[in-house]
This record gives sequence, structure tokens and C-alpha cells, in this order.
Amino acid sequence: MNLVNSYLFLLNNVVIWAIFLLAIFCYALLLELCFLSRCSEQWQRKIHDWSGSIKIMLSSLPLLGLLGTISGLLKTFEHMALNKGFALQELMSGGIAEALFTTQLGLVMVIPGLLLFSYLRRRVASWQIRQLA
Repeated sequence: MNLVNSYLFLLNNVVIWAIFLLAIFCYALLLELCFLSRCSEQWQRKIHDWSGSIKIMLSSLPLLGLLGTISGLLKTFEHMALNKGFALQELMSGGIAEALFTTQLGLVMVIPGLLLFSYLRRRVASWQIRQLA
């Protein structure tokens, strides 16, 4: 429980929430298109309409992680400048932990989305082949 309390400060980061919300939106859309919708012309049109947007949203997850890294490091340097280097260890560890966590989160959250998107593309291709036969 003490470990959880030591990382609660991460919930105050807007970038972390943006990563979570964008990833949840992408996953919900991909899960619906991959597993909940029936293959049809309308399904294929919906995939065609959303395909570009899904790619852009997924590719923005690691970029949001990098944004969090930069903001975490800037926050660390700002605190160091304001406190003239006093309590340096506490300031550095909190800011760097936040910076590295956002990078890791952005990278980790994109992987399942890319796998689902790849599966969806294969499913569309096999449906199109069946339609031609």
C-alpha cells in the first residue's frame, strides 16, 4: 500500500490522463470493429472512415509520452531553480519519475492498439477475399 501512495502524485498529470483517455477511446473503437460488429459493407465503410483517424490517434500516444517527459523535466528544473538546489534528491526523483513514467505509459499503451489494428486489417482483407469468391 505504501508503494501505491508514493505514486499517487502521477494522477495529477494532465498528460497521463490524456494518454489513458485516448488509449481507451482507441481500444473501445478497435474492439467494437474487431469483435462486436458483423462483417458487412457498412462495417467495411466504417473501418475505411475510421482507419486514418485510428492510425493518427495511436501514433500520438508515444508523442504524448514524450510531451510528459519534457513537462516533467521542466517541472523538475523549475523546482530546482526556485529552491536553489535545496532538497535536491527529493525534487529530482519525483520529477524524473513522472517524466519517465509518461514515456513508458505512452509506449506501453500503443502496443495493444497496434496489434488490434493489425488484426482488423487482416480481418478486412479476408472478408474482401471471401466477397470476391
